[in-house]
Amino acid sequence: MQTIDAQIQNALHQSSPEAAIRDVKHAVARELQSLDPKTEIKATDYFNHTFIPDFVLSWGSGGNRPSRDVYLRFSVDAPLIQRDLKSLHGDSPAFIAIASGRESTRAPEYAAHGYDDCLLSSTSTLESISREDSRTPVTQMLKASLLQGGKGYLVGESATEVQRAVSSADSALSRLSEPEVAASIRAVNAHLSPAFSSRIERVMQVIWVSQGGDANNFPGIHETVTSLSSGELEQILPFLLSLEDVTNEDFWRNLGENLALGHLQELSHWQHSRNLDLLVNANLDRLNARAATVDRVQPNLFDDLDGPPYWEVVDSHLHLRCGDVDFKFVDDRRKIVHRTELGITPRWYEIDRRLERYGVEGIEFTSPGSKARIRSSTTEGLRESMDMQALSEALGEYARVMAVELRWPGSRHNIEVDFDRSAVESVGSSISLHILAYIGLDLLHRAAPKTLRAFQNFVTTDEKFQWWNNRGGRLGVPPA
Repeated sequence: MQTIDAQIQNALHQSSPEAAIRDVKHAVARELQSLDPKTEIKATDYFNHTFIPDFVLSWGSGGNRPSRDVYLRFSVDAPLIQRDLKSLHGDSPAFIAIASGRESTRAPEYAAHGYDDCLLSSTSTLESISREDSRTPVTQMLKASLLQGGKGYLVGESATEVQRAVSSADSALSRLSEPEVAASIRAVNAHLSPAFSSRIERVMQVIWVSQGGDANNFPGIHETVTSLSSGELEQILPFLLSLEDVTNEDFWRNLGENLALGHLQELSHWQHSRNLDLLVNANLDRLNARAATVDRVQPNLFDDLDGPPYWEVVDSHLHLRCGDVDFKFVDDRRKIVHRTELGITPRWYEIDRRLERYGVEGIEFTSPGSKARIRSSTTEGLRESMDMQALSEALGEYARVMAVELRWPGSRHNIEVDFDRSAVESVGSSISLHILAYIGLDLLHRAAPKTLRAFQNFVTTDEKFQWWNNRGGRLGVPPA
């Protein structure tokens, strides 16, 4: 494949000015996209204009999305670029040189002196950085940050420093190499705005400690608390989740030490991604909810009902999709108290065998002429102290189970399953998301053993996280 400089030169040598401009913009846009695939790039109808940008870059969603203007120039060296910086610096734009050639013989600081929020770089520089392997989190963060938060004169020696940081930061952290990590931090602080450099440095510190490094020896900030705070998580999570797949489970586990359901709710809307799956599944012992609603959804043409489950955030609620079943988790039971969706109330014999896996603490029956709610007065539960089948038959052939209260095996958690409203609620304190989901699949959806095993495999990320303890521990799972 041709280099970006070759593509631009070929485009500029066309006989048609319109075609030349179009092809130059296409080549540059592809290069910008390769640095950060999540960038939305809009081209204007102008080229190399004095005060109208060639591109407007934007990120995220909503009305207050961050954006940045990009101006294409044939050179970003002094003294010509000084005029642009003086007149356009107010919005902290980026100026990208499209002509190949050597950088200015003047000191690099001279061109950008006094305009530290602006970025001066070149297409060849961005190409060199974008081609670095981006499978690891810090590398991805560095590359994706350059367009939105890059600053200063990023050509020549300074570009080499940033490229070296991009290529070596993750391996340096894994080896706990203080000199190399320190060099990466210096490059980050020199060429990224504080909002971005501080995020990357905090994530680097988390990785440093997760690799066994002493926080006091980290060659950057020295936070007494090495885990990300709640405020830092709110700032950093959208950025990390938007990266290309980061398949390092330990990274997401260490990142989520202070993770709570509220942090995911703050995302407002977040489509399914591998990163979101890993973040949630790696921290299920930290993520608790008070209740979950369980609904069957009408699949659309592109839904893969046989595909694995996945997490997503919809209308500021965390959801879990398992085939055609949708779980919505809430941190306050009052959020579903007025739920009007109707579930299917079963006959006792339809759920009797499934309830054998749990301790039944209470049950509510209803029939056309009566309603009965019974609670256990013994530690053994209702199944040991009462003939439930006989009670069901006494209420008549139309008797239905409205709700049951269960004891999760090996724990002190009670969970109420409301068949009438198709909801699963924790009685008392909040409980782990996957427990609510398992019970919802088992009793409300009445899933097959194969589906239950597939769900267990999904939330444990192929058994990398032992949330299910079949020996009857705190999160012991009943055998399917």
